[in-house]
Amino acid sequence: MYERVIRHREQGRGRDLSLFPHVALVIMIAAAIIAPMCYMGRMMYRYLCFKQDLAQSTTYAERLGVLSKEQGSRFFTLVVDAGMGKPQADVPNERPARFEFGDGSAIELWQVAIDGHEDRPGTLIRYTRADGDVFAYDTDGIDYQIAVDALC
Repeated sequence: MYERVIRHREQGRGRDLSLFPHVALVIMIAAAIIAPMCYMGRMMYRYLCFKQDLAQSTTYAERLGVLSKEQGSRFFTLVVDAGMGKPQADVPNERPARFEFGDGSAIELWQVAIDGHEDRPGTLIRYTRADGDVFAYDTDGIDYQIAVDALC
């Protein structure tokens, strides 16, 4: 390859662009691999922030007396054990089960069919922080009625 560069230089030719398509292909493949990884990393980061914010809100509600320690612990354990579901932007038109923690944050729960399958019921969880940031996802790892009962 070095000899080829020397030959081009001696013949007075311009740059050899024969590697350009290969470099472009490598860049496109790298972007196709890295983009989904960045997206998933961002979703995991948001989920971890959600869990941390939920823990702080639950602790605040327990100190305020809005939730008992058993209720707060039970609900938080349900959410953490279920893991991250599928992020959602839209929520159903039905009225949600809503719980306010007292620090300006709130959580809303809906019973939904996961991926449109009526035989796969799940729970849509939407947590709104005090600053208005929203994180919503649905999961079949939490039974709707059990989650509502944990908060009431």
